[in-house]
Amino acid sequence: MPVIKIFCPQAPAPAQAQQLGQTLHALCRELMHAQPDAIQVLLVPGTLMLGGQPLLVEAHYRDRPDRQGAVLTQFLQALDAAVQQAFGQAPRIRSFAIDQATLGAVR
Repeated sequence: MPVIKIFCPQAPAPAQAQQLGQTLHALCRELMHAQPDAIQVLLVPGTLMLGGQPLLVEAHYRDRPDRQGAVLTQFLQALDAAVQQAFGQAPRIRSFAIDQATLGAVR
């Protein structure tokens, strides 16, 4: 974990999508101190938004003291900038801190 999901009407060009994936992985490693094999980045094209922003980003991550405050703000701002660069428009971003005590996972 983290798991980042990007819901969009259509995917960006392949080169932009690849760059976005690399950027998001780097942000998770550098700012959130995530293990590389625990990072999931999903691009969900073909999403029909019936209201609100045409792009929605969800970021789920384990709640830890080192992922709060200024670090979380920096992560979300960098996530916003990376998505805007790939899609050319501002997304709506929602983040979800998951308490480790309530988290169950396989692999």
